[in-house]
Amino acid sequence: MRHDVLTAGGIDVDDALGRLMGSEKLLARLLGKFLDDTSYQRFLDAVAADDAEAGLEAAHALKGVSGNLSMVRVHELTTRACELIRAGDWPAARGLADELGSAYSSVKAAIEACEL
Repeated sequence: MRHDVLTAGGIDVDDALGRLMGSEKLLARLLGKFLDDTSYQRFLDAVAADDAEAGLEAAHALKGVSGNLSMVRVHELTTRACELIRAGDWPAARGLADELGSAYSSVKAAIEACEL
C-alpha cells in the first residue's frame, strides 16, 4: 500500500489505520470496495434531476463511507452538502458538485494507482 499516494489523493491513511486497528489489509480491502460504491454517482444523478431528497440520501451515504475511510475533503464536502440540504438550501448543495467531483476523482485515482 502506497501511503504517500493515498495521502496525496486526500486520504488520511494514519487516521484510517487507527480506526482499523492498524490493518493495512483491511484498509486495502475497504478502499477497493469504495471504488464500487454508487453514492457519488447517485449524488450526481440527483443534481441532474434536481432531486434534493435523493441528493441528501446519496450525500449522507457518501459522507459515512468517506468519513470511515478518512477521505478528508470528500467527507468535508458531503457533510456540508447534507447540512445545506437539511437547511433547505438545495441550490447551494448542488453548487458543491464540481468541488466534490474534484475531491472524489483525486481519491479514486489514488486508490486505482495503488492497484489494491
